[in-house]
Amino acid sequence: MKHLLAVLTVLLNAYCSFSQQDPHYSHFMFNQTGYNPAYCGTEGVINGTLIYRNQWLGLDGGPKTTMLTADMPVNILGRQHGIGFTMVNDDIGYETNFTAKAAYSHHIQAGAGVFAIGIDAGLYNKSIDGDWQFPDEFEAIFQGKTRKMIFDLGAGVYYNIGGLSLGLSSSHIHEPALDFSEDGQTFLARHYFLTGSYNISLPNSLFDLTPSLIVMSDGNALQFDINLNVLYNKKAWGGVTYRNEDAITLLAGLIVAGDFKVGAAYEVGISKLRKTNSGSFELMLGYSFMPEKSKPAQKVRSVRFL
Repeated sequence: MKHLLAVLTVLLNAYCSFSQQDPHYSHFMFNQTGYNPAYCGTEGVINGTLIYRNQWLGLDGGPKTTMLTADMPVNILGRQHGIGFTMVNDDIGYETNFTAKAAYSHHIQAGAGVFAIGIDAGLYNKSIDGDWQFPDEFEAIFQGKTRKMIFDLGAGVYYNIGGLSLGLSSSHIHEPALDFSEDGQTFLARHYFLTGSYNISLPNSLFDLTPSLIVMSDGNALQFDINLNVLYNKKAWGGVTYRNEDAITLLAGLIVAGDFKVGAAYEVGISKLRKTNSGSFELMLGYSFMPEKSKPAQKVRSVRFL
């Protein structure tokens, strides 16, 4: 019961503040398409990434999130572009949020680097289960089962030069409202994302070092992840991430047959919720390959390949 009351408190506070927090991921450096549509196709390869996240293990109603992203470059009339899509299913206690959106980016050669501007659009569906097993101390906010679907919009810019990449994007730009009639109303708060990474070649050619950063804000609260990954012999990586006032994460992964990536992450909480759960676990699967009839505008190094 202690676990259930803890998660209910978190969820109810979220509703009272009229704010929706987009899911965050330990493998943020591998799924930039999910944060920034401008990133699509900038690597010159076809990418596919699947992430499963089980947050706050052992906590009743804790978030369980699955994200699937894909992107690829396209050449139209001699100009470089990118396309992609993202699907996210996020279960949190009595609600399930599902997102499906398509993305487009336009690439511009900027000196030795590539600048891209992108947009994504799609549908956001929120399902509420008022029959969820609430304890006696709480009254269900909604009665029965209900759902609402709305149009969602995002945009971003991205720049890559050599081993340095920077991105700035926003989701839920128009802050769409979800009206549940007599049961209440909520809306998707606009979120902002700043990402950055830099590939460092060490004197020992067997090792590569990649620091990465993501800063997330809904205009009220700010959260950031600082990560450091080390790649060994282009085949295996390990790393650590600090998320402010929330968790410390350990990451490890393998690159198999040159195209497949498998990664796992375990988060140890440092917030007040750490006493109510056993941490968080995340699994990442990725696949990248070069299109047969397409070549990248330039050869760049990406955090996706570390």
